[in-house]
Amino acid sequence: MANIAIMLKQMGKKVSGVDVKDEFITDSSLFQNEIHYSTNFSDLTILDGCDVFVYSSAHGGSENALAKEAQKRGKLLVSQPQLIAEFVEKHTISIAVSGCHGKTTTSSLLAWSLTKLGKNPGFLIGAPPFEGGGGGKITNSDYFVVEADEYGVNPPIDKSSKFLFLHPQYVLCTNIDFDHPDVYDNLEMTKKTFSQFFSQAQNLIVCGDDPVIRSLLPSLVHQKLRVYGTTTDCDYQIMNVQENAQGVSFELLKFGVSQGVFTSRLFGDKNTLNCAGAVATLLEAGCAAEEVRGAIAGFGGAKRRMETVWTDTISYLIDDYGHHPAEIAATIEALRSRFPEKKLHILFQPHTFSRTEALKDAFVEQLSKADNVYLLPIFASARENTAQFHITSTELSRIALRKGNIAFLAFDDKVSLLTQLKKKWRSGDIVVTLGAGDIYKLKDDIIDILNEKSTQ
Repeated sequence: MANIAIMLKQMGKKVSGVDVKDEFITDSSLFQNEIHYSTNFSDLTILDGCDVFVYSSAHGGSENALAKEAQKRGKLLVSQPQLIAEFVEKHTISIAVSGCHGKTTTSSLLAWSLTKLGKNPGFLIGAPPFEGGGGGKITNSDYFVVEADEYGVNPPIDKSSKFLFLHPQYVLCTNIDFDHPDVYDNLEMTKKTFSQFFSQAQNLIVCGDDPVIRSLLPSLVHQKLRVYGTTTDCDYQIMNVQENAQGVSFELLKFGVSQGVFTSRLFGDKNTLNCAGAVATLLEAGCAAEEVRGAIAGFGGAKRRMETVWTDTISYLIDDYGHHPAEIAATIEALRSRFPEKKLHILFQPHTFSRTEALKDAFVEQLSKADNVYLLPIFASARENTAQFHITSTELSRIALRKGNIAFLAFDDKVSLLTQLKKKWRSGDIVVTLGAGDIYKLKDDIIDILNEKSTQ
């Protein structure tokens, strides 16, 4: 929503908003763009002078008192995905990046690469793709990159998938997984919805290494389908992957013909696939392989996606948005690949009670791959009724203990967590703050600990 506000401001619109008082990672971008917001949801005077009222799935969505009052006053009431679709439709070369994991990194890489290629793309992404920039930009370019969200418009009132509002020229899909149990009943329902979205694109590029996408391939009747991955039956095949301290390199074959070797500053198997998907999409859109090779090389990742927050070149503090077991697995795999000898401390804040309850065993299984796990209380969504759930972070630690893993510790507050981290951490270790809530706010306290212990 913050990025949409920034884009509207760039278009010359007068923009204001309403949000809770909590500090968010988007606050600095709003401040830089001189966009002000109220924290009083009951102040109906906010609507004075307003022509259009845009609502998201948070804070009751269309049932919020302000939304209802706006409609009563005859204001145009628009859902977030409706407005995003209008942005997309204004561009002749629109690229929608979908997938339950990896879409922010991949869409950021595409926006970065198209910028380096001189295409001056517009984009709407869940995190800033460039250092110091925001996640939304309006331009006069033919190109527009959008992160296509599979979440619902306004659950539980309207569970329609947001990306179904889009009809892009290109859809890139990184994977399909069961996430958002408050929107989808099961994996089959998720697959059906993605298949519907695929049918709305003129060109479809999908990851053949993802088993769920692979299961859908026989049923995907699409006039312009391309598959990328590591197997020989992929249209774009990844070959000769090499990893070092600077990142990865890989050769990419298109219908068996080498397009050359591409390098990336990102780490891990999943990011190699994400990078190959972005390259394949750019090649399908008519970009030259040699130019793409140079464009992708400098991309260091999006905000809160495997972001190095602090390092003394021996120890590291990494911040990551991962909030699903598959994302946790990918993050740990990438870190183990990059730092095979280092001890890994994961500070995890589960995000939403519904997800934690539905996937609790998978969370424990993947987190168990770290050396030490520190759990904060569950970060609730503004759109769920927490009273109907009984799951807690302490329950996750109990599940781990029953399975013989004693490395899980649950904490009621950040002070006790940081005290335990200070006891266990040693110079040369890796600390990761992980989750889609506000766990990233611990970074200053953690850096103080690391600096203090590094000098001892």
